[in-house]
Amino acid sequence: MAKESGAFKLLAGLLIGAAAGAAAGLLMAPQSGEETRKQLRKEADKLKKDLDKYSNDFSEKAKKAKADLEVRLAEVKSKLQSTANDLKSDAKKAKDEFEENVGV
Repeated sequence: MAKESGAFKLLAGLLIGAAAGAAAGLLMAPQSGEETRKQLRKEADKLKKDLDKYSNDFSEKAKKAKADLEVRLAEVKSKLQSTANDLKSDAKKAKDEFEENVGV
């Protein structure tokens, strides 16, 4: 989880840096305002598509992690239930043996 969080922060930083650099470059370029606005829209659309792609990737990873966690929890619950049943059975046997030895 920590690696994914670090990767997400790195990716977000790269996207923000790319957007800021692209905007600064376009604003300082020797072209008309109309051309600059068109380029800004084009860059914004490209960044939005990239962000959507990465957010979908992270969303899929989160869904997979959740499903894996649910499977692991079910396994742990099953093992705990089995252990509890074994302990109950052992306790009943010990009780029966005790009663048999004491003559209750």
